Amino acid sequence: MQQSLDLSNATGAGVRVALIDSGINAQHSHVGYLAGGVAFSVAADSKVQEHGDYTDRIGHGTALAGILRAKAPQVELYAVKIFTERLAASILILEAALRWAVQQRMHIINLSLGTANADHRARLSDIVTQAHAAGALLVASSPPGRLDVLPAALPGVIGVAGDDQCGWHEHGYVADDPIPFRAHPCPRPLPGPAQARNFRGHSFASAHLSAWLALLVEQRPNCTVREAQEYLQQTSKRDAS
Repeated sequence: MQQSLDLSNATGAGVRVALIDSGINAQHSHVGYLAGGVAFSVAADSKVQEHGDYTDRIGHGTALAGILRAKAPQVELYAVKIFTERLAASILILEAALRWAVQQRMHIINLSLGTANADHRARLSDIVTQAHAAGALLVASSPPGRLDVLPAALPGVIGVAGDDQCGWHEHGYVADDPIPFRAHPCPRPLPGPAQARNFRGHSFASAHLSAWLALLVEQRPNCTVREAQEYLQQTSKRDAS
């Protein structure tokens, strides 16, 4: 894929993005509207249940959605809620959410999360294979240099870490890192509170990269993971750390 591809007029129109996180508040001024959503939780019988209350009670998923809406304003954004009162969920819930996103034919699946439990490698690798077969791009965040954070470090996953050297409209590439991509580590500023008091971290880098990929997929609907990675490398900010 050539760097010369012009994304300046792209808006993300027609591109389906699943944001697997704490849900999304569609009424927030940074979000505006959603294409749909779903939530997963564990029932009394310890089985995973699917329901429609994807309201965000933490604010994390809404902040991620604000990034996507700012950079790809016409993207078809789906809330996939797996977190309720804190940013933690079982592997069963994560699996259910990922499988839902694959079955719904999402173009991009955004995971601002990860696990260092090696016991989950095989089952997450299986879902990555399913995502590839469905033509989905899986973007996952991790601290840099981590071979053990899954699924970001798995082959075929677009792993990204936050980097203060990357501005709002920049991304970076580090060839010898298992988490090779870098992006801005902050959400959109909020009126009133200083940005330093807002969310920040590696989790937000994935939303920045997913937004960029949404613009790419609008222009290249059948873009493969390899092509997406090559394009990100070619258009990267070279001095990323």
